[in-house]
Amino acid sequence: MPVKYLFFLLFLVGFTACDDEQILPALEDAAGPVDLSLDIVVNSENPGEATITPGGEGVTLFSIDFGDGSPVEEMTIGTSVNHSYAVGTYTLSLTATGINGQTATLSETLIIDATPPRNLVVSINGTPGNTLSVDVEAMADFADGFNAYFGDVADETPTLFQQGETISHAYAAAGEYDIRIVALSEGVETSLEETQTVTVNSGDNALVLPLNFENTELDFAWGGFGGAGAGVVANPDVTEANSSARVVELSKSNGSEVWAGAFLALEGPVDFSSGSKIYVNVWSPRSGIPIILKLEDGENADINVEVTANTTEANAWHLVEFDFSGAGDLTETYETIVIFFDFGTNGMGENFYFDDISLDGAAGGGGGGGDEIALPLDFQNGNVNYVFEGFGGAGAEVVDNPDVSGINTSDKVASLTKNDGSEVWAGVFIDLDGPIDFSGGQSMKLKVWSPVAGATILFKMENPDNPDDNLEIPATTTGADQWEELTFDFSGIESFSNIRRVVLFGNFGSAGMGETYYFDDIRKE
Repeated sequence: MPVKYLFFLLFLVGFTACDDEQILPALEDAAGPVDLSLDIVVNSENPGEATITPGGEGVTLFSIDFGDGSPVEEMTIGTSVNHSYAVGTYTLSLTATGINGQTATLSETLIIDATPPRNLVVSINGTPGNTLSVDVEAMADFADGFNAYFGDVADETPTLFQQGETISHAYAAAGEYDIRIVALSEGVETSLEETQTVTVNSGDNALVLPLNFENTELDFAWGGFGGAGAGVVANPDVTEANSSARVVELSKSNGSEVWAGAFLALEGPVDFSSGSKIYVNVWSPRSGIPIILKLEDGENADINVEVTANTTEANAWHLVEFDFSGAGDLTETYETIVIFFDFGTNGMGENFYFDDISLDGAAGGGGGGGDEIALPLDFQNGNVNYVFEGFGGAGAEVVDNPDVSGINTSDKVASLTKNDGSEVWAGVFIDLDGPIDFSGGQSMKLKVWSPVAGATILFKMENPDNPDDNLEIPATTTGADQWEELTFDFSGIESFSNIRRVVLFGNFGSAGMGETYYFDDIRKE
């Protein structure tokens, strides 16, 4: 071998041996991971979602313990990981491994608060059977409840309610009120809220069933369509079947559509809780024509029910029955009445008249249907529309007897509910169709069921045309959760005329706490 090649080979071997000795000690002496960081970004829309990015110098591999019991995740430098957390506090541990196997650790604390509520939807409707009351519902993503402010008292304590719950609130007087609903997170009010202005009316001045069109203070704004027109006019045929002064005229002009009709927006939903039939007193120039009575949701006309019935007389007032029992879902909120006369036939220039739109045959004061409201009041007559009006935050309706026992085995009774926070003077009244004859005695009796003993039941009789003509007598319950009979001495009431309003107060003098009192068999002796 030539000398020059041998020298080169020896030089190469020597150089290689020297390089290995220099490299191996360098790896062992390399610095471990330093300047560790853990960047945690929480999703503002959903705080339970976090993006985690580790950082550091001299790192070849990261291991992250998320602090929630989930498996440890290994990551390379420059990468991120998404992780989901429930509400709570967590300690994240980062372990960084260097090129020589040395490790370093870093811990960070992460606090996950509740996801803020969003997408608030508030629904406010009138309470069936009580024109001074509203029903409120609300929904929102990630809310754990709502506070309702009804806007009728100063320094109001909010009413708490949950998703899927409907709460009712009765106002003491008619008027406009701002209702504010605030979404809660972890029991604390958030910035997510909605305010709606509502208008409530007393029963005498509200467009609700029963309708008899006698109240000149109300705007019966019937709207026509398809070539028909409608409005309140003088009764063209005052007879025993309908002695009302005012009725509604529906005109189907020549050539109007086969579906021509009229509609009226109500100020409270139709209450089907006590029956499914609606009666209308009608006058038609021809017998046997079809009438469609349709009820629509006030905000969505696609939600509706309708029933067809035929007239049975010509040129005479008569009651037509519309049975909605099989027409559809009667629990929906129907606040618009639509009526079609001679449906399916083009208009021929005829006028049709109707009056006394009522549930289950009650005439609504216009005459032409239903039995009279008179003493004794036992609430058993299905042909009587027992219309109670509440005040001060109370409401009343006819319900099934909750305690059929003892001195009262009736099927039906009247319930008086003093809503939570209602006035100390909250109560209800019902007007009779004629004055009470006190010539044979001035003693009144009624049966009462009270949730507490010692409750003051105030019984008041008055002239609705002159409320100054009145007399009120208190009596006290002696038992709780049982029927008992109370007697009220109205001596002197005979000096007043037209006493036909019965007013009842449950636990007079105490603010309402959501309790219910029941009454029955109101009679004179």
